[in-house]
This record gives sequence, C-alpha cells and structure tokens, in this order.
Amino acid sequence: MSNFPVTNPPSTTAENVNYRFSGHQSFSLRISWLPKAIKQILNGFDPFADIDHGITSMGLGKNMVESLRCWIEAFQVAERKTGNWELTPVGKLIFLPSSGLDPYLEDHTSNWLLHWLICTNSEYALFAWECMFNRWPTMEFSVSEVLEAFKRESARSNKDASPVTLRQHWDVLLHSYRPSRGDKGEDHLDSALSVLGLIQEVGERQNAQGKWETLYTFDVGQKSSIPQQLFAFFIHDWWNKKFPDEHTVSFREIVSGDGSPGRLLRMQEREILLRLEHLASTQPKVFQLTDSANMRLLQRLVKQDGRKSLADSYKNPIFI
Repeated sequence: MSNFPVTNPPSTTAENVNYRFSGHQSFSLRISWLPKAIKQILNGFDPFADIDHGITSMGLGKNMVESLRCWIEAFQVAERKTGNWELTPVGKLIFLPSSGLDPYLEDHTSNWLLHWLICTNSEYALFAWECMFNRWPTMEFSVSEVLEAFKRESARSNKDASPVTLRQHWDVLLHSYRPSRGDKGEDHLDSALSVLGLIQEVGERQNAQGKWETLYTFDVGQKSSIPQQLFAFFIHDWWNKKFPDEHTVSFREIVSGDGSPGRLLRMQEREILLRLEHLASTQPKVFQLTDSANMRLLQRLVKQDGRKSLADSYKNPIFI
C-alpha cells in the first residue's frame, strides 16, 4: 500500500470556486476569539460592520476584528443571511454557549473539525488551504515553492495579488498549523489549529537561487486523536458534496479523491482502511465494505448529514 496519494499539481484548480488570498490580515484564528464573536452575534449585534463596537465589545484591535470576520466564515461557524449574522447548523451544535458541545474549544475534536470545515469551504475558500491540503503533490515543500504556486494561481484567476499579499497568505497558514516553538509574543498564542501539528519543520535545503531555506513536511502519521464518529462525519460530509446521488464510492476515492478525507487529513491508506472496516462492523445498516472486480468499494445504505455522528464524537468518542 502507498503511504499517501499523489495529488493534482498545484497549478490546477477546481471549477466555479472563487479562491481568496486575503481577508485574514496577518492573524491566524485564536481559540479565544470565536466565543467573543458568537456572543455578539447571539445578542443581535454585528461587530464586523460596526468596527468600533467590535473593538470595544470583543476587546480586539481593528485588524483583529477584521480578521475574525474572515475566520468565522472560513471555518463555517457563522454566515451572513438577509443582512444579519447567524450561526450555521454546525456552529450551533458545537459553539452555542448554553447548549453547545464545546463552546470554548476545549475538546481536541473541535480542532480537527475546524480543520475539516475550512478545507471544505467552497463559499469562502482560502487558496492556501486548497493548495496545501488538497493539491500539494509531495510531502516536503519550501516557501519558495509554495509562493510560486500561489503566484501561478493568482495570475490564472486574475486576482493579481501582490507578492506581499501572497507571502502573508502563506504565513497565516503556516502560523495556524506550526506548533509553538516557545515564543512568548502574541502572534504565537493559542492558534486553533497548531495543536494538530500537521505542518512541521524538517531541516533546510537550497532553492533555485542557491539560498538555504526552511524545509517543511506534512505529518502523515496516524491520526489517533480523531474519534471514529468524527471520521464518520467527514465521510458523510465529503460524500454528500462530491457524490450526493451515489450509493457506492471506491476506496481509492476516499484515499485520494478531490477533497477526500485521505487528502485533507493527510491520512495514510492503511489507517483509512482500518477505520472503514470499523465503521462497517459497528454501523452495518449504514456502511458496507466490499470487494468487486479487484476494486474495494464502500456502500452507504442510508444517506445522512453526519451530525449525529458529530455529536457522538463529543459525547461518547471512540478511538481506534
């Protein structure tokens, strides 16, 4: 079995998706920010239209408020409807202060959920996440390689983003995932995704100009902190978006298909198979794993939105 699927080159892009390269300012999402925004939204305020109110009510600087507006949409926590902000169904399930399953992001399950939600957001799609988690073809990469890919996409999509904007876009993604190195400054405080450790430094190498630069790699190790019920939610969510009318998908699609759990979670084939076998044995009325004509297939007998599985991943998580 292969360790990880080879993705499409970062020069290609999904159709009908308008990717963004900015909006987050220079800040990654901090754990303490979401409850602040949700409180204001539930109280009927728009802290993003009235920046002065946002600054005073949430205790954040102007650029942080603008950044938070980007993040609550990118992470699919809230959306603007008919002129007002509303929590999404997932936002209500997880983050409601009174009844949410994890309103203050204290459960590691929420970190994985947020990663999935930002990677699968086609309405407010940030290109750095699409490029790095869905398309990047190798395990290792450097800044110069990443920025060249961003530059090509920016030109192809007529965004004409400046080198400064593209570099900031990359830096925000990197700071979102890179584990803290013991820095004391505010820029390194409680990123909502850094605990996942999905991007790691592995040394240095020379670039095309002969300069040494940091080399990064994806963590493709076992994702043992993902509960089985959360994995089931990912399968349902991906299936409903990519193959809404299909009852059967190939194992290969789950491992390496566009926007699949294998790609976005950087999960190896053998772990995916183990997890699917477990789902088929514990939910036989929902999933069946079969072999046909030298092809392994997963059947979904009942179409679901996966939210019950999502809730169960907090209430009674199963780890394998």
